[in-house]
Amino acid sequence: MTFIPFGRKLKSLGRLSHVGSVLTQHGFGWLVVNLHLDRFVPFRRRLLHGMPKEEDGVGPTLAARVAHVLEELGPTYVKLGQVLGSRTDLMPPVFIEEFRKLHDRVKPFPTVEARAAIEQELGGPVEKFFDDFEAEPFAAGSIAQAYHARTKDGQRVVVKVRRPGIRDMLEADIDILGRLAQLADRYVPEYRLFRPILLVEEFAQTVRRECDFIAEASNTQRFAEAYADTSYVRVPRVFWNLTTAGVLTLEQIEGLKVHDTAALEAAGVDRKVLARNLADCFMRQYFDMGLFHADPHPGNLVVMPPDGIGILDFGQIGRMSDTMRAELGTALVAALGRDFDIVLDVLDDLGGLPEDLDAERLKGDLSALVDKYAGVPLRRVNLKSLFEEITAVARRHRIILPRDFILLGKSLVTMGGVALDLDPDMSMVEVVKPKVRKILLEKASPKRLLHEGMAAGYHLMSILEQGPRQIRQLARKLMRGRLQLVFRHENLDRFITELDRSSNRIAFAMIVAATILGSAILLQARTGPNVPGTEVPILGILGFLVAGFLGTWLAIAILRSGRL
Repeated sequence: MTFIPFGRKLKSLGRLSHVGSVLTQHGFGWLVVNLHLDRFVPFRRRLLHGMPKEEDGVGPTLAARVAHVLEELGPTYVKLGQVLGSRTDLMPPVFIEEFRKLHDRVKPFPTVEARAAIEQELGGPVEKFFDDFEAEPFAAGSIAQAYHARTKDGQRVVVKVRRPGIRDMLEADIDILGRLAQLADRYVPEYRLFRPILLVEEFAQTVRRECDFIAEASNTQRFAEAYADTSYVRVPRVFWNLTTAGVLTLEQIEGLKVHDTAALEAAGVDRKVLARNLADCFMRQYFDMGLFHADPHPGNLVVMPPDGIGILDFGQIGRMSDTMRAELGTALVAALGRDFDIVLDVLDDLGGLPEDLDAERLKGDLSALVDKYAGVPLRRVNLKSLFEEITAVARRHRIILPRDFILLGKSLVTMGGVALDLDPDMSMVEVVKPKVRKILLEKASPKRLLHEGMAAGYHLMSILEQGPRQIRQLARKLMRGRLQLVFRHENLDRFITELDRSSNRIAFAMIVAATILGSAILLQARTGPNVPGTEVPILGILGFLVAGFLGTWLAIAILRSGRL
């Protein structure tokens, strides 16, 4: 497999060489070799660090090394680590912990570059649009950083500026990640269970959406309109005249920190009412809007006395379609009723089950999980623990859950934790229960059944209409000898590559041997020209030196490949 198809050939190959070098430097030479990337690693790097075959054991040290690799590779890979840090169904807890630390390791870029980007995006100097623009950012991420500012009409705002050159870097790195995912899927069978190609596609979709601030502004606007009739929810206003794909300007919402107990008490905030308002706000997102804030940590929530909630930063958004909500409700009811075959059918419909699934073992784990919580009062059910146990079962059986489902769980658990800090007596399960009941009732409603019946009828009519014609076309191809069966081989190209490499080494060794033999004959025949003052032929000495160099090079290559 070659990397010639890359759109930016020289730049991509240089970046790929850097990726291979960093992996080798941090002890992942075995992965570089398995992915056939060792030819892109500089010889000096291979000589210094080697290319070991075997992976070190999974543990905190390995997770930390992976996090350092991502950090050293730059913003795209830091963002990849942050995205993987939310996939508790894929990554072990020790990796999740290390990847979440990447949020604090992003270095801000200079404000002078941010101002230049604003001027380019808005079409004029910063002073033309803002009376006051702070000299330092108050937050920095892998894609953008944010500043406090004041508009010409005196409105306090938050200005989010995209990193200069990040889009081109993202596209180049996404190309490389896509190729690496294909190589991992083909050459490293144990990584196929992570579906690397699908993960890279999801990651590309996520970062491209986050890199376009028009999408974030649109999401913010949608939430603002959805809560326009709600007195206790506040969403920042979008300043569209100061917003482009690379600059986002939002109203700065002032409020109290949600975890500042003393300030809340001093302001006379009723914590129980506030917790209920927060839960109701997000239940509306999950079950009514189908669009939800995926990262409601305390830093993205502010309290506006006496019982108002301000929601900030709509960069991470999850989506729950009607179909996914219905499937989720069906799986939940089936699990509570111990009908685990239906649960497995739902997971299979969502494309989450591996081909070599041990169905009986999975049913046993699900049964044990249901038994654990069957007799627990709703008020005593810890959603965080429950979600972690569900994702642990998924990870153990190599089940890939839909990304939006994981975001939903993360959002629910994070928001639930904030609500429980405000009101320890609150039961999130009791809040969720009526919403799930509503979904199930809607699924069995006559309107939905009629809609599904019409859709099924359409598909049936399509089969009856097109089926005979397709059968006739198949019969024609069969009778005319045009019917073709395509077989896909796996790893045969790897065998051919290894065979080609072995034959090249044999040919190389034969050249070395022939050079040694020829040099020995020249020395024996004492054929000139000779070394001054001696009868030793110069060509014979040069032949031995060349043969020694080539032989040493071949030996080092064989040793470094780990296939002695």
